[in-house]
Amino acid sequence: MKKTHPTAPRLSSYAAVAAQREPTTGCPPVTIVTVARNAAATLARTIQSVQAQRSPFIEHVVVDGASTDGTQELLRSALRTQDFWLSEADRGIADAFNKGVALARGRYIQFLNADDWLSDGQVAHAVAVLERTGADFVFGDLVFHRDGQPAFVYRGDPDYAAKLRSHLPPVNHPTILARRTLFERVGLFCLEHRYAMEYDWLQRVHRAGARGVHDAGIVGHMTHEGVSNRAFARTAREVRDIAIAYGENRFRAHMRAEVNIAKTSLSHGVRAWSPRLYEALRGRINPAYVPIDNADGPAR
Repeated sequence: MKKTHPTAPRLSSYAAVAAQREPTTGCPPVTIVTVARNAAATLARTIQSVQAQRSPFIEHVVVDGASTDGTQELLRSALRTQDFWLSEADRGIADAFNKGVALARGRYIQFLNADDWLSDGQVAHAVAVLERTGADFVFGDLVFHRDGQPAFVYRGDPDYAAKLRSHLPPVNHPTILARRTLFERVGLFCLEHRYAMEYDWLQRVHRAGARGVHDAGIVGHMTHEGVSNRAFARTAREVRDIAIAYGENRFRAHMRAEVNIAKTSLSHGVRAWSPRLYEALRGRINPAYVPIDNADGPAR
């Protein structure tokens, strides 16, 4: 029996959340949405990277999952008057993302998690690409940092749409800048998904006829210890289930997931034994992966 995908909530489902912000006239061009829980150790860097963007005018919306580690105190002291933060229990990352969209006032929305940060001028560049191309969303390349140092670049895939049916290609969710109208068209993130909710959202975006554009000048940053990286097996299997729900062959989807899990498990051992061999093999297996020493242009 074919697996069916869950129904995505609409913005109207989060009207009570949106009502927590005071009404205002006008709206900023861009809203950066950050979701966090007990993230005081890394959140200051995220906030600083947002506030360092000089143009266009940006608001920062932070949805905190009732942290107890000093995150709320940091938000209270670090955010600006145009920013907004909310701290309450949620039903997972997808629910927190959805609250952020509901609270956003910008024409364009970008997600930036609490261990992610922006390059200098990243938002202005992304807005310019979006406006020049007329695309529904734009995305770029992602620099992964390990032990405080840039380790590799994950190149975004300009031909992502041709591969969405079978798997999640490199669209690099922390670099996506999307029109708010796109969420109004296709809905928000499905609460049933815990690790690969952006894959389901991209499936719906593609099927709605929306278009994404890759630009290598958009460069985001994140650590290699994020939720999806720590739980790579569960992420791979959730991607498998989403692919099946949208029509991919069940056997092919299962085999792709299990092969990816096996490769990732093996790569951990290879990296511990010989980092140089790990870098060489991974670059051959995955062309999107570029060790930082060989990338065109250093991490910014």
